[in-house]
Amino acid sequence: MYRSILIFLLLGVFLNLSCTNLPRDPKETLRQLQSRPIRVGLVEHAPWVVRSGLEPAGAEVDLIRNFASELGTTADWHWGGEQEQLEALQHYQLDIVIGGLTDRTPWSKYVGLTSSYFEETYRVAIPATSQLQNIKGAEVTVEKGDALAAELEKKGARVVRVDDLSQANGPVAAADWQLEQMSLKSMNEELGSLKHVIAVPPGENAFVKRLDEFLYKKRFEIKNLLQQQVAKK
Repeated sequence: MYRSILIFLLLGVFLNLSCTNLPRDPKETLRQLQSRPIRVGLVEHAPWVVRSGLEPAGAEVDLIRNFASELGTTADWHWGGEQEQLEALQHYQLDIVIGGLTDRTPWSKYVGLTSSYFEETYRVAIPATSQLQNIKGAEVTVEKGDALAAELEKKGARVVRVDDLSQANGPVAAADWQLEQMSLKSMNEELGSLKHVIAVPPGENAFVKRLDEFLYKKRFEIKNLLQQQVAKK
């Protein structure tokens, strides 16, 4: 009986110690940031990350700048291509990579990702005076390089590609936050959605938990940050 009680007590102590140590950072990223800047890899992808003079701009840049301030440190910015930056992150040479990444990234096998902190839904919208009911055969404007063009063509739309959506006069396909900014009314044409994430080093669980908590607090500000960035064009 005494042996059973002893085993039970030891098991309780072990479980308590295990719980108090989780989540943990094998590389102690969160602890290190008490005495050094956050090393942030930047991948240009407007309006999330934008090259703008000496200091970067963009919705995610603003978020990470505020996150660094909350931790009592600063951000050390590093520009580069997506593969270059994520390889550096994989090997703990960076602490964060931003650039409009989504949870569909193939790099999820090699680096850590935050929880989805913002979801974009893509739709077709029209001017308030338009009576358009179906996009089949209609001209729909998208930004050049936008993958939405392929989905629109599948639906029979005639795609018009432009550099600036604000110049469009008819139906437009874009993220819901952008259509709202343009004061367009949405049609029943949902084209898909994307869930945005931020990349972190693999296995740094305490660090990603802290970043997740920060992003959750800021969730209602993301749309405004994006709209403000587009308004600066």
